[in-house]
Amino acid sequence: MVLSAQTGAAQVPDTASGDEVFRPGEIVGVEGLPGEWELMEPGPGPGVWTVESARLEDRVSEQAAEGALQRLADAPQVRRGDLVMQSYPEQERAAVVGAVFRLGQWVAVKSYTLPDGEVFHTMDAVDRLEVVTPEQLAAAVRLDVANGTHRGRIVQAVVSSRAGQFRVVCRCAPGAGEICRDGRRVTWCPSLDSARALWDWHVCGAAPVG
Repeated sequence: MVLSAQTGAAQVPDTASGDEVFRPGEIVGVEGLPGEWELMEPGPGPGVWTVESARLEDRVSEQAAEGALQRLADAPQVRRGDLVMQSYPEQERAAVVGAVFRLGQWVAVKSYTLPDGEVFHTMDAVDRLEVVTPEQLAAAVRLDVANGTHRGRIVQAVVSSRAGQFRVVCRCAPGAGEICRDGRRVTWCPSLDSARALWDWHVCGAAPVG
């Protein structure tokens, strides 16, 4: 048994049945039981899983034989304990997945800790989430920059097709934000050097962009 790097919770190894590999946190169907079920942990005996009804409230626990577990054609791509970000390049905050359930579409409860230590919970559609690692977050550039009245940041995207690229923001005027060369859309820079060049272009006489 190992501990999750994100949550500190005990995690159990994946188990296999023939060619099928089931993992804790996976949402499945169970033969003979209505609805959808979350795999919690193998046991209490060989070939048996503890499962809980995959819903937000009034969850019930059952024991299910591994041979009764059924894959879902539209199974959610995230599971309990995953570290996730919304799949928009501007996102900087990651959250830990809790319960996953269907609410017209697959939805995940997410939790993250605010700077003051308070834990905040929210829900999000699973198809808007991408799984990330602590190493990805730690490696992403978050660089404060300043020049005269200009105060800004160079920020590297972690997720989406923009992952690894950079944007530049500045608070030099009310409503100012993303620095854009054409004044209409975000300018994504392929390297830190090109992001620094965009910052230099902005502070050397460029008008603040709202």
